[in-house]
Amino acid sequence: MKKHILLVAVLALDVTLTTFTSCRKPKAEDTTPAKEGLYLGIVGFNSELYTMPLGLLNQDTKHNFENFVDGLSMQNGTILYHAVNTGLNSLAAAKIPENLINVSVVTFTDGLDQGSYILSDYNSGSEYLAAVNSRINNELIGGTNISAYSIGVRGSDVSDIDGFRNSLNKLSSDPIHNVFEVSNMNEASDKFAQIAQQLYNQSTFYNVTLKLPAQEPNTRIRFTFDNVTDVSESQCYIEGTYIRNGNRGQLTDIQYVGLDCMSGVAVTASTEGIFDLFLFQNLTDLNGTQISTDYVKQWNWLESTSQWQYNSEFTPSGNTQTVNEYKSAMIMLVLDCSSSLGSDFVNMKTAANGFIETLSGNYNGR
Repeated sequence: MKKHILLVAVLALDVTLTTFTSCRKPKAEDTTPAKEGLYLGIVGFNSELYTMPLGLLNQDTKHNFENFVDGLSMQNGTILYHAVNTGLNSLAAAKIPENLINVSVVTFTDGLDQGSYILSDYNSGSEYLAAVNSRINNELIGGTNISAYSIGVRGSDVSDIDGFRNSLNKLSSDPIHNVFEVSNMNEASDKFAQIAQQLYNQSTFYNVTLKLPAQEPNTRIRFTFDNVTDVSESQCYIEGTYIRNGNRGQLTDIQYVGLDCMSGVAVTASTEGIFDLFLFQNLTDLNGTQISTDYVKQWNWLESTSQWQYNSEFTPSGNTQTVNEYKSAMIMLVLDCSSSLGSDFVNMKTAANGFIETLSGNYNGR
């Protein structure tokens, strides 16, 4: 009788615990955005993967990434496609900063893939490469397209040249502009540096504010940036028509000559007394480099004389302001660590650390 009572009690307790457990609310998903900044992750590969998770990169943390690169070692094998796919998985799983503007994968290799498909559900290397290429071209990370770059130094053991170049093309998002097949590690190092600077430029907005008194409506205005004394000689300028939109000045029908800008063809000013302040967002030259305001001049078109009139009261020091606005970026660096690199392996690590140094220096203090 006692055993029967004990068994009933145990069963009742089990039912109670099961009911309590099943009624417990699931843990809420953490939707807090990641801290703003530049995030870097690294995947090294040969027959194995060596991964450093995405983390903030700046002057305070760069040594962690450089130490990881320094610690990479060579061995046989080239699971190239699997490494890139692993990098994409890391980006897809990461928490996203609110102001994310750039998601990139930078891949370096000296050879052909060996055996990636064995580690996947694909039936061949070509299937795996096609799947990775589809992810690069179609997947969004936090609503942002993936920019993928590939750098290749073809090893002496690579006889399938077309296959090597096909891999480089398929591992990029733009085979025309983002693929760099080079002949040695010195050239590869230059490409690492070039890509690092390009990624920085894409994530940094050079905002320029130009200040001038309210103008007569329908006045054509030109700002020249190339230190000319004759406005007709300028190859770098902003031109637009000044109007009043409510109680605010506005430049309309804007033309950017020798310049790129994200502000579009109409910019509405903020006001400061009788002055209008026109903000031009991410104003750069055609190479994406910050434009200097050291020699900026302002001119008005005079209908009565059909000439441009230089405004001597507009000065670079008193009427311009440049502020760098940093956006967040997520970058995955994928590095070949196969033994075919030989003595170039040390040079590859030096180039990769130069890449890290460039980015961390530009994002100092973030």
